[in-house]
Amino acid sequence: MIRLYAVRHMESAEMIKMDPNRAELIPGKHFPANMKAPERIEILAELSKYGYTGVGDICLIDTSHSPDDIRLNYIIDKRWVLRFCNAPEMTETRLSELNRLIERYIRFGLKCPRFLADQNGRFFHDRNGLICYLQEYIDLPTAYELKLEPQEEDRVWQEVLDSVAAFAEMFRNVDLSGTMGMYSLFDLAPYDIPVGKDEKQQNFESLCQALDALGEAALAARLQAKHTMIRDKIRSVYKELPRCVFQADENLSNVLVDENRHLAGLIDFNMAGTEVIVNQFANLGGGFKESVTEPIGAGTRMQYAIDSYHKYQERMIRIYHATDLEKQAMKWYSWIALVAGWPQVCFFLDGLKTETLQSEILELLSLLADSSVD
Repeated sequence: MIRLYAVRHMESAEMIKMDPNRAELIPGKHFPANMKAPERIEILAELSKYGYTGVGDICLIDTSHSPDDIRLNYIIDKRWVLRFCNAPEMTETRLSELNRLIERYIRFGLKCPRFLADQNGRFFHDRNGLICYLQEYIDLPTAYELKLEPQEEDRVWQEVLDSVAAFAEMFRNVDLSGTMGMYSLFDLAPYDIPVGKDEKQQNFESLCQALDALGEAALAARLQAKHTMIRDKIRSVYKELPRCVFQADENLSNVLVDENRHLAGLIDFNMAGTEVIVNQFANLGGGFKESVTEPIGAGTRMQYAIDSYHKYQERMIRIYHATDLEKQAMKWYSWIALVAGWPQVCFFLDGLKTETLQSEILELLSLLADSSVD
């Protein structure tokens, strides 16, 4: 099963400005009909429990995924975000851990919103089946919200990757978390634990099932053999590789930019966790140009991926001083990211259903099965 862990784009959220004179704001379609939404007076009363007084407008960003995954985010006076959710993985211990990481990013030079405790040192309050917690609000736009031109977007993304590499260089093996990041192989991230296997293993199995359904069992078998071989190589060394705790969801909807459209900070630390440093690099620095959905040729897509790896990953390695073992392991991790990463597998599965792209995707997967990783 392939799962999207976080809201990737703001159009997938429902945002409404609350009228100061309106008693309540109705959330989006996922909010349960039998549950009453917080009213304005309750939102401000909850804020006061943390020792703050709000007097201005309130905006709601509803990023709920389902009735079992409610996420109501009330922005108050552009100073705080009061969140109501039912996420069991968010605990007092977890928020304390995230605050330590956020302070590390702030010390590194990025603007990041801290979680705020009440006068008793508690982060969480209960509210009729939901949990409530408070976070700072940073009044800067995200790179995604600005709809940057491709050249600007590429520049900001390069700044993000440079910061990831420099952060890893500064904080490798520092205060590692027991919570694993979203890219983790073998050691499971929180959302992987109920399934019992890491996300990329799940993604890869879904891809092979789709190939089998198309009568491409031989190609699936070739990919499976390569996949098993490379995961075995990684498994033999991954515990020896340096790690770092990252924000772990560095997409442009979580990247804050300043008035000059340069990287200024990061938001959304819900997916933060410990990651093998070169695996983080492998998952951020390459791809097949999945946004192009018309045929351009499997060889062209493969070359684009190779070129993007050279462009991004080699630069990260110049900033982060990797060992020879790390450099080799990053090639293995990169192959796994290319064949089983979330954006890539979505692209493969959609393309296999499309008459104009199916043959190109099959050829691309064949190139991956035959590609060298040494």
